[in-house]
Amino acid sequence: MDPSENFPSSFHAFLATNAIDASIYSLHAHLPRYIRVLNHATYPPAELATLTHELQARAGCAVTPVPGVPGFLAIADGSVRLAQLSSSAVLGMDVSSGIAAQALGCQPGDNVLDLCCAPGAKLLMLAELVGSRGSVTGVDVAAHRLATCRSLLAKHPDARARVRLYLADGTVFDQRAPPEGWWDPEVLRKSAGGYPAAQRPWHASKLLRSAYACSSGSGQALYDRVLVDAECTHDGSLAHVLKYARLGWQKLEDLAARAADAPALQLRLLENAWRLLRPQGTLVYSTCSLSPEQDEMVVAAFLRTRGPEEAVVEDIDVPLRRAEAWVPEGDAPGVFGRLGGVVRLDPRVSGCSGMFIARIRKLC
Repeated sequence: MDPSENFPSSFHAFLATNAIDASIYSLHAHLPRYIRVLNHATYPPAELATLTHELQARAGCAVTPVPGVPGFLAIADGSVRLAQLSSSAVLGMDVSSGIAAQALGCQPGDNVLDLCCAPGAKLLMLAELVGSRGSVTGVDVAAHRLATCRSLLAKHPDARARVRLYLADGTVFDQRAPPEGWWDPEVLRKSAGGYPAAQRPWHASKLLRSAYACSSGSGQALYDRVLVDAECTHDGSLAHVLKYARLGWQKLEDLAARAADAPALQLRLLENAWRLLRPQGTLVYSTCSLSPEQDEMVVAAFLRTRGPEEAVVEDIDVPLRRAEAWVPEGDAPGVFGRLGGVVRLDPRVSGCSGMFIARIRKLC
């Protein structure tokens, strides 16, 4: 049965306006399920192969590494549940989300801002990539969503030690990156009482809650990398849309109603993220929407006020087939001509959930 037969008329209208084929939602049952091996870089190749073999035996189907996306495994039967795998070594995460996080190019010691961090899978992945002397600052506007991130981090204490969470509006968030040496107890001891406390995190490790780490006097550094996985209509996430079979198809009307306001919010998030990014830093803007109004058009609006000497959209190495980026007719020589490096993943060609990814380098 085609699930789109149950969609309310408002959601059908949204899909038609954005040239999204409603038949993509029938593909969900035929796509692989993706998981990520936690701290995969610490596994010797033989141990990783053994883990993959064990997961395959429990899944009852092929489990294979995803080329070009380290740590990700594809389970051939998408109906396999995580509970069936009985393993704390893996986390459910679509490979499209992994590609968005990987596109940041995080290095050990980086200070990273995740401006829309819930539910936390990317946040945890970033925390692994920055190492023990890097930091990840997660921001979300909803306490219940931040609580989901906190619960996930509680299961992974090494990553938790380098993450701080802020309950804040990402369009106006203004806390800078932690200062050099925030991770060093000796630095904290010497700085005790020397810094007036600024905005304290909603949740953080003891080191990242210190007055030194949070102070307005010390934390003036901009972030090395910023991820804006923006709030969107989620129409590219097949699993998200299909959950309305349980919640009630009419609730999809709420999703369609958000489409009108989403681009303005996304642009404000992108603008604030850029303000908090250091020169020569990297910003990744992503959505799980297939709507050009929330994807290419948002990035184009951002670039209209920034010339190629200030901002450049970089190519992203993606191991999956990608769909063509959207360009309005006759505009290729204009601002949309600067979007050649963006990535559009589509269930019809990419074998995963829908995702739009743009990596932008701040040149000055």
